[in-house]
Amino acid sequence: MNPKTFVFPAIYSTLIILATCITFYGGFLPYINTVTIIGWLLIIPFCVLAMLYAKKVMYRGNIGGKDAVKEGLKFVIFSTIILVVFQMIFFTLDFKAYKIHFMETYGYELAKTQIQHGNLKIQESQIPDLIKKEIEQVTLFKECTSIVFKNLFLGTITSVICAVTLRARFR
Repeated sequence: MNPKTFVFPAIYSTLIILATCITFYGGFLPYINTVTIIGWLLIIPFCVLAMLYAKKVMYRGNIGGKDAVKEGLKFVIFSTIILVVFQMIFFTLDFKAYKIHFMETYGYELAKTQIQHGNLKIQESQIPDLIKKEIEQVTLFKECTSIVFKNLFLGTITSVICAVTLRARFR
C-alpha cells in the first residue's frame, strides 16, 4: 500500500480534530453542532481530492472505476479510524461528562418546553425518569457508531459518484 494514501485522511482528520477541540475547549460550545456538520460535509471535497490525487500520481492519469472507488473508500476508512480513536479519547476524558451535565442542567426545561408544544407525550412528573433514561444512553459505543455510519454513508456515496464522473468524463 502506498504511503501517500494516508496523506488526505490525515489532513482531513487533523482539521476535524482541531476544529472540535477549539470549539469545545475554547468556549464555543453553542457551535459544536455546526462544526460537526461542516466536518461531516468536508468529507466530500477531501474524498474527491484523494481520488483525483490517486488518479494523477499513483495511476498516472489512467484509473478504472473500481480502482477509483477503492481509493475513495481507503480515504473514508482511514479517516474514520483516526476519528473513532479521537472520539474514544475525547468522549472518555470530557465529552461524556459534558453531555450528562447538559442533560441534568437543561433537560428538565427542554422536556417541559417539548411537552407544552405537544412534541413530547409524557406527564411533567415523568421528566426525571426520562432524563435518567437519556443519561443511561450516553455511551462510547453510540458515539463511535455514529461517526462510523456517517462517514461510511457519505464517503461511499461520494466515492461512487466521483468514480462514475471520472470515468464518464474521460471516455
